[in-house]
Amino acid sequence: MHSQVYLAICGAACATVSIVGQPDFGAMVLAASLAMAVLGVPHGGLDHRVGHRLLHSRLPRSWWMAFFPAYLLVAIAFAAGWYCFPIATVIVFFLVSAWHFGREDNYASNLNSEWMPERSIARHVLATATGGLVIWIPAVSRSDEFNSLLSLITPTADIHVVAQIVFLTQCIAYALLPVACIKMLQRLIDAPKDIARWVPVATALSAVLLPILLSFTLFFCGWHSWQGLRRLRHEESLSRFHFALRIAPLSVIAVMGVSWIGWWFHQAHGVDRIDAATLQIAFIGLSAIAIPHLILHEVYAFSEFSRIRLEAHL
Repeated sequence: MHSQVYLAICGAACATVSIVGQPDFGAMVLAASLAMAVLGVPHGGLDHRVGHRLLHSRLPRSWWMAFFPAYLLVAIAFAAGWYCFPIATVIVFFLVSAWHFGREDNYASNLNSEWMPERSIARHVLATATGGLVIWIPAVSRSDEFNSLLSLITPTADIHVVAQIVFLTQCIAYALLPVACIKMLQRLIDAPKDIARWVPVATALSAVLLPILLSFTLFFCGWHSWQGLRRLRHEESLSRFHFALRIAPLSVIAVMGVSWIGWWFHQAHGVDRIDAATLQIAFIGLSAIAIPHLILHEVYAFSEFSRIRLEAHL
């Protein structure tokens, strides 16, 4: 059902932009930040429960003493990388995010499947190619906008650093986009009436036709995070009401944080600095959350995979 909703939203957004024109940039920044706060942050909001399942058998009373410091250390280290090693950090963030989008969306499309580690390199490359459409396509089709956006997000005054990031991203895009196109075409030929198989096509068209902030927000919040929340609720065996109660505090805190930061920058620096500051906080914060989130889930997947294989041999 959600596939149809996502396709309808992408179609409506593309039609609106083509008729009315691009939304105001400041409005897009605010909408993207709030959408990430409401849907993106709670996507990893129950990671402590995954950490508990992973560590409880080994550290029944002190699992949290191992989990929380390690999780926060990874988040802080990656956030610091944006300032210390911006080129490597941004490229790694793009690659890992694309891989994570492709991996998680494949599993989220089938709630009865188990999240297991892939053993084929080709499958990892394919996940990175298809999961990163919302990154790779704008890098080559909207390169000037891509460069301007990175100039605002990346906390460096060196324009050559941003230019190198754009160049490397485009090189990766040219290598991976043909792979993604072939896979999308194969899936459509196999089952053209399957609505879910048109989701990557809608994502690709949105990435071409819409402003980058809008296309990314539609995909990340309207598809990826929603699917992740749906899968998370299934794994935790919670009703919609109880699941909403669990993640609501995170959304409220995130929205309050975005609002407070916007107000503070408006008072301290004026309106010209609000967009850049909000984008930096949103995307650097998103990466700081995303990296420990995906590491945790992959470690947990490997642990479960090893446990199932061991049980099968007993």
